[in-house]
Amino acid sequence: MKNLEWCDLVERFYAFKTVADRLGFYVPETAGMEASLYECRPFAADVEVAGKVRTLQEGKAPQIDFMDWSKAETPVYDDNDELAHA
Repeated sequence: MKNLEWCDLVERFYAFKTVADRLGFYVPETAGMEASLYECRPFAADVEVAGKVRTLQEGKAPQIDFMDWSKAETPVYDDNDELAHA
């Protein structure tokens, strides 16, 4: 299975799983399917992304430092609404 095929399968599976979990439809089976899906992943797991997903599943919001954004300079546009070069 290619990377994009697996990603498409994951998207479709989670669309199904969302509805199935809400209705209480085969919950143990969908959990097993989810584990099997990740076992056949054609690429290595991204530890950083997995950590963020786990944090969201536990109900903890990721820590974002908005001070970095406040230091960014606002882009300057010219009369034609194109970015002006500095």
